[in-house]
Amino acid sequence: MPVKELFPHQVEAVDAVMRALQAPAGGLMPAQGLRTQVIAATGSGKTLIAVGAAQKLAARRVLVLVPTLDLLLQTAAAWREGGRSGAMVGVCSLRAEESDGIPYTTGPEELESWAQGLERVTVFATYAAVGLGILQHAHTAGLGVWDLMVVDEAHRTSGDAGKPWAAVHDQAKIPATRRLYMTATARIWEAAEGRGAGRREPRLIASMDPDSPLFGPVAFKLSLSECISRGLVAPYQVVCVDIADPELHVAQQYAGPGSDTVRGARLAALQTGVLTAAAQEGLRKVLTFHSRVSEAEAMAAGVPGVAEQLWQDDPRRFHPPERVWADWLCGEHSPGHRKAVLEEFASDVIEDQDAEDGQWALRPAALRVLSSVKVIGEGVDTANCDSVAFCDVRGADTRADPQRRYRRPDPGAEARPGRGVRPGPEVSLACVQQNTAGTWNGRWVRADRTAAGPDVLSWRPVLPLLHKILARHS
Repeated sequence: MPVKELFPHQVEAVDAVMRALQAPAGGLMPAQGLRTQVIAATGSGKTLIAVGAAQKLAARRVLVLVPTLDLLLQTAAAWREGGRSGAMVGVCSLRAEESDGIPYTTGPEELESWAQGLERVTVFATYAAVGLGILQHAHTAGLGVWDLMVVDEAHRTSGDAGKPWAAVHDQAKIPATRRLYMTATARIWEAAEGRGAGRREPRLIASMDPDSPLFGPVAFKLSLSECISRGLVAPYQVVCVDIADPELHVAQQYAGPGSDTVRGARLAALQTGVLTAAAQEGLRKVLTFHSRVSEAEAMAAGVPGVAEQLWQDDPRRFHPPERVWADWLCGEHSPGHRKAVLEEFASDVIEDQDAEDGQWALRPAALRVLSSVKVIGEGVDTANCDSVAFCDVRGADTRADPQRRYRRPDPGAEARPGRGVRPGPEVSLACVQQNTAGTWNGRWVRADRTAAGPDVLSWRPVLPLLHKILARHS
């Protein structure tokens, strides 16, 4: 397999990490080991930076920590593609058929025996392995010191967010000669809540301070704005869709806000809104995020019918339903199923059975809609996705990185101006799309901290999402 070459900014980052983690004069290592941070925008290739650093440091024993199983599989594959050789072991609950050829264990003694005596080994573990004490017990059983520990999505280990994973910093529990902390967001704020006297101000829930003895100095920093200006990450715009549906309005008047009638009408409005926005903006692959499993499943189930109705009403504007695909994912799906669905989402063709002769044929995919609930989160790639839609921003998992959905820019894409914001939606739906030069009103985005009229406040559910996007620029 050909080894992936580093881009210039990745070479720059690796060199910076080397300088930060080089042995002190005299060769005496500090008791807590050497530590440093890389803060770089989502989509900038931090995983390959870590691989390059491990290679240059000649690290034989490497521990890589990630938040989720999906990210673990993706990261292990990326280390292979980046040229990392030697044995690889996973510490998580994956079954053999889901492991992509890597042995996995949740037993501390088994991990220690597997790693013992290996000339070169890379161990991939989820944060859960730390929270459950698996790695700590393995070290108690005799597992040796790591030459390099890579902590991905490292903001998860700081502040209030990091209490279960505090052992990653503890040299006595998980000893490592060098630690490399990597993230796109060194500081995460929880949005303000409430109004008037009971209002709670925004709260810092995760912070990796530049001079923190816990994380070490920042060796390399690359903001999202700089990534966009360098052409490393596609530009994007935020489209806030105002959905004013008569049936939903009637349901809200005569049924309770949480009733099946209202939720059903709201979901139908969202399906129509997403497909209409896709037609208007020329979107082809849309991720929709929800807060309930039932609604993600219902969203996917209803898209084909709505697509057919819209096409019948306006065939020149909307795609034929046989060229529209929809599916859904949640955390209960197995990694193998999630991988298969994501591969189908990335495909440019749809397998379809002809209604007349029953023959199967491949048709160009005009639109793919993938709905999810707390499964496509931090760090997980979705190939060729051009937009994300937050369909329930009050409860949806906004830890998902909108910018990560967008890889390198499409050279042939035509830049389009940012869309305006209309007040007072019955449904708040924020779409973020790539390959545009869009902007939005910063004063409006920060309206939850300033005086604002009811038209602006009606968009309040969308504001935490936009705050997160803004945080990526700094």
